[in-house]
Amino acid sequence: MKHWIFALFKAFCVLLPLWCGVSYAKGSTTEPVSHLVRVPDGRMVAPDIARILNRGELVVALLDKDTPPFVMVKDGVISGVDISLVRQVAAELKVPVRFDRSAKTYDEVVQLVAEGRADLGVSKLARTLKRAQSVQFSTPYLLLDHSLLVNRVAFAKLTNDQSAVQVVRNFKGTIGVLAGSAWEEFARRNFSRAKVVPFATWNQAVEAVKRGEVVAAYRDAIEVRMVMLSDPSLALTLRTVSFTDLNSVLCMMVGPRDSMLLSFVNEIVARQIEPVTLNALLKQLQ
Repeated sequence: MKHWIFALFKAFCVLLPLWCGVSYAKGSTTEPVSHLVRVPDGRMVAPDIARILNRGELVVALLDKDTPPFVMVKDGVISGVDISLVRQVAAELKVPVRFDRSAKTYDEVVQLVAEGRADLGVSKLARTLKRAQSVQFSTPYLLLDHSLLVNRVAFAKLTNDQSAVQVVRNFKGTIGVLAGSAWEEFARRNFSRAKVVPFATWNQAVEAVKRGEVVAAYRDAIEVRMVMLSDPSLALTLRTVSFTDLNSVLCMMVGPRDSMLLSFVNEIVARQIEPVTLNALLKQLQ
């Protein structure tokens, strides 16, 4: 009986270190485990970077429509603020860029990245809580104030002896937004009492405001300002309201597991020589 107990105890002492992940074999050493991957040119890089280098191209998701001055095609050449950032990422990785323009909405651009069908997503993409559940955001490269394009007559009907500020703060009218964009979420969050009306295009939302079918259209300051600059006579029937305390935070977007790519992209954003400004963007559009 004693021999059996002793044998069991001896076996326990031998197996316990193995269960705990410890080896006492003579001369054994614990080698550090590297999670890096060697790519064809000999570099040792993180798996998400290796995926791009082994493929030989950086796949970037874009909206199927131009969004000047962020993404635009002229004479067959694609350019813009977002494209410049993307090309910097590709240049540092030493790979060409392949643009995927199959997305019909801004949210579909995000979806391509979330599902791993693109490495990066750009197209004047704003950070939102909904998107934060499926992708990672880069460091912001631009902040744009929120703005309303307002039909003067329709807005006046909402006042009821209230100040314009009070009406805006407690807005109960109709707000037109671009469907499949961050502005649907922004409108429902910032104007909870309003009726949000999605439109397939921004131009459709603007036309609805002009006709008084919706009281206001909601988007960033650059888009709203461009509407007024395109036709100065609109000042007779429309007005703008800007919110300096509400910003559309523009970022590049990467997949949920691409932490090293995210760090790399953030470094590219941080190295911009000149920050992007609203006035600089407006000059590009003139």
